[in-house]
Amino acid sequence: MKYRLLIFDLDNTIFDYNRAENFALGKTLSAFGCNPTEDLKASYREINEQTWQRLEKGEITSEELRTIRFEKFAEAHNLDWDAQQISRIYLENLGLGGFLIEGADTLLFEIRNDFIIASVTNGISDVQRARLSNSTLNGFFNPLIISDEVGVAKPDPGIFNILLEKAGFDDRRSVLMIGDSLTSDIAGAAAAGIDSCWYNPDGISPDPEITPEYMVSELNDVKEIIYREE
Repeated sequence: MKYRLLIFDLDNTIFDYNRAENFALGKTLSAFGCNPTEDLKASYREINEQTWQRLEKGEITSEELRTIRFEKFAEAHNLDWDAQQISRIYLENLGLGGFLIEGADTLLFEIRNDFIIASVTNGISDVQRARLSNSTLNGFFNPLIISDEVGVAKPDPGIFNILLEKAGFDDRRSVLMIGDSLTSDIAGAAAAGIDSCWYNPDGISPDPEITPEYMVSELNDVKEIIYREE
């Protein structure tokens, strides 16, 4: 088989981030006396996505991201909130959401004896580790590289270099990155000289400038790729 080391993204590849976010937003907004309407949630998601894009571009740090998104959310809706306080409560609630993408745990447990399974994630350390501990996959990924802990985020190839060094693995031809984001997972893998598989359950149109080696719509289909003979 061609691949020996499999690197999985976490958010919206292994974990259902959208479900966890919806859960955390509802719980947090309610705690601060605000009705968690779908319009408010949609507004936060838009602001949050823009803020994460700034992080991926290296314009802000992970620490700044935590409060900037809530500062902008409060400004957009004339809310007199302490951004640091609401961020802390939100992250605690987000960490409770260890919801898995359908088929994720089944796939990982089926392949765990045949491959080295690692993860690289653009995320906040406390949240990612809490969600793992609240799932069936605690301690599963080795190594587990979290951008918040190493100071480098995808698509910077440096975060992949850190993972490979920790894994003691230098044959990039036998490494496969599996993730849902073209701009961070797939572009980052390409920059690091690593093959990639785009998990694309929503059937998004490919970007001609970012081309993965493989694309799947269901996680179970990854097995057809990794068990293929060279």
